[in-house]
Amino acid sequence: MWKETVRALQTGALAEVAVVAFVVAFLLVVVYAFTLSKRTREEIKRQPLDDAAEFYPEPPRNGTAEETDHA
Repeated sequence: MWKETVRALQTGALAEVAVVAFVVAFLLVVVYAFTLSKRTREEIKRQPLDDAAEFYPEPPRNGTAEETDHA
């Protein structure tokens, strides 16, 4: 029953467009990966182990009224 339903969908042109879009997207990702600098590759490689300081910045420690509690 499912095979007959899939055959009846008539998605020939749509499937071809999807394959072409996938191949183009895949090639763009591969080209991007090969053009990264060594420093960027190292940063990306270590990203899961980082403490993510850019998302949780340290509060200022100069003793002024600007100090805030990031609790």
